Amino acid sequence: MTGNKHLTRREYLQKTAVLALGTGVSGCDMSSPKTTPANGRRQASSESSAYDNGSVPISQSGWATPPNEFADYPMLEGDIDADIAIVGAGLAGASLALHLTEAGVKVAVLEAHQPGWGASGRNAGHVLPTLKDINLINGFADGGRRFLEAFREHHTIPFDLSEKYGISCDSAQLGYLNMCSGVDSYEEQKKAAAFWKEQQGQQIAFLDTADMQRFTGSSYYPYGVLYESGGRINPYQFTNGMIAAAVDQGALVFGNSEALSINKNNKRWQVSSENGSVTAAQVVFCTNAYPGSIAPSLGNNFYPLTAYALSTQPLSKEALEVINPGRATLSQAPVSLNPFIIDEHNRIIMSSIPRASSPEDSERHFQDNLAWIHRTWPESKALNIKLEHYWTGRVALRDREFPGVFELDKGVYGLMHFNAWGNVMAPLMGKLLAQGLQADRMDQLPFPLEKPTPVAVPAKQDILIRKLLIPAARIGQKFNIL
Repeated sequence: MTGNKHLTRREYLQKTAVLALGTGVSGCDMSSPKTTPANGRRQASSESSAYDNGSVPISQSGWATPPNEFADYPMLEGDIDADIAIVGAGLAGASLALHLTEAGVKVAVLEAHQPGWGASGRNAGHVLPTLKDINLINGFADGGRRFLEAFREHHTIPFDLSEKYGISCDSAQLGYLNMCSGVDSYEEQKKAAAFWKEQQGQQIAFLDTADMQRFTGSSYYPYGVLYESGGRINPYQFTNGMIAAAVDQGALVFGNSEALSINKNNKRWQVSSENGSVTAAQVVFCTNAYPGSIAPSLGNNFYPLTAYALSTQPLSKEALEVINPGRATLSQAPVSLNPFIIDEHNRIIMSSIPRASSPEDSERHFQDNLAWIHRTWPESKALNIKLEHYWTGRVALRDREFPGVFELDKGVYGLMHFNAWGNVMAPLMGKLLAQGLQADRMDQLPFPLEKPTPVAVPAKQDILIRKLLIPAARIGQKFNIL
């Protein structure tokens, strides 16, 4: 470790801004030259485009392998009726369908592919039991009281639903650990943790250097803040498990049935796909960063950003003893470039933002992460850690650090934009929205309904994060600033 380990957040941001200016103007990064992907060849331009927009086949996601015995849901054929139609079978749509059917509501779900195809089958697998912007929530009509009460009660909802319905999805409540690079970031993390410990009643441990060595197997990060109620989950299996549980209770689910149009039919809404339609009193779009064209106002109200994740081949017994023996989900402070878990198959799974110039280059991105692994656990340099899967997906960022719950028309809603908190917030918001829909008391929701508002520059976050800040942060990491 060097003196840079005690860099303050303000100093880091200042350095990052300078680096971003130096690397971003030319539109390139200053890291290692391009290498060949894990499959031994450069992908064609169409494949590169699929990586760039997060639409590679879900079979490339490590979460979907080893293969699972999930049903391929049939295409919608003909016209049916339901109480509520849900468009999108990701984490939010699956939770909404499950909680509505629990209440006896007749639900029909239309999915353009199969459940979990989008970000819900591609994300990092983290169960993060906190929220980003408490001040925003305090600005809700009741001061945020009801939502924060719901979050306190249900912030472990992925683990709770997995247990309740017997969903096999690597549900592991082994803690969420923010590893701190120096005393300043540690003090900031401790200050942030006070709210969750004192007002939300969460169990939080503050780790010194000896604790970190025992817990993570590394002394590189001298301090840590451990949220004991956090952990990991396989989001693809979790999503499919919720859908299967909803079907068991009567939900109708249709795959390969993209919603193409929505029209008012008397006092009900008709959502049509290529070969059929669903007519329902209410419709909820749960399409997140893959909105399609059916509801244009949901297609331009967020900042799309592509992310990648990768999984290694299963680690050896020796590697498992050395690398993160406590098995908590790992994040880094002041900035997390290498979020990290070891899953039930003993694979490392990591995620970040792909290079704009080569989003398809799996080996290059793997080497970035492997360098961090080697730095954090020097013993790992002698171990044979190899890449197994690499995939991308698309997230939807907002100006507000809270999901979007939209009212497009009377009886037509949207539920989306969860970002890093999706594995908790999507099922939680699905549950809370289901309660409002079932009781027909949308005015009593513990969060505000909004109208979708177009963003002026949809590429803004892609430029700032992907092309400027992340390349600059990688340089900072290379020179041990992070």
